[in-house]
Amino acid sequence: MKKILVIDDHPAVMEGTKSILESDQQLSVDCLSPDAEAAFLKTHDFSIYDVILMDLNLGDINGMDIAKQILETNHQVKIIIYTGYEVDDYFEEAIRAGLHGAISKTETKDKIIEYIHRTLQGEVVIQLSYLKKLISQQQEKPEQAQQTDHDLLTERECLILREVEKGYTNQEIADVLHLSKRSIEYSLTSIFNKLNVGSRTEAVLIAKSESVL
Repeated sequence: MKKILVIDDHPAVMEGTKSILESDQQLSVDCLSPDAEAAFLKTHDFSIYDVILMDLNLGDINGMDIAKQILETNHQVKIIIYTGYEVDDYFEEAIRAGLHGAISKTETKDKIIEYIHRTLQGEVVIQLSYLKKLISQQQEKPEQAQQTDHDLLTERECLILREVEKGYTNQEIADVLHLSKRSIEYSLTSIFNKLNVGSRTEAVLIAKSESVL
């Protein structure tokens, strides 16, 4: 029997996922809705689980940050980002952080169970849409040799920049886009790095000058 932990701040999602996974008699599922980040990490033993399904936006807690911290002390645990947002936006970071991939909450029951078993076998979970995107990018590399990181802004990062341009605070942007403040802060850091800037104003100006916005 393999032990799975579902971490989500929506009870209905947790119970629905638990029901899906436990339809496979090889899987035993626990659910956890996190409280404050520090307490959350100190009061739970994650080493007993074979796979953790981690939601990205846990209220004010960033699921990717939590996953990284769990892996620092529980190297054998396999973690998959489990999100209702566009998986492609998070896959590369997840792999770099040592996670075993990212899957969408909109996947079918059979696909979710299949992904769990593939992860248990040590495989990295890659959705077909993302794999096709990687292949396409590899084929187009010669034509894109002169492109800069400016071209690599994700759709969500562009949406955030448009709200920044309006003068909104991080919290206001989070409210508009239905994300956590932490997620906005993380995305802005990514944007700054890609555009090689140090401020919100510079980011907007560079993006507009490069016709990104």
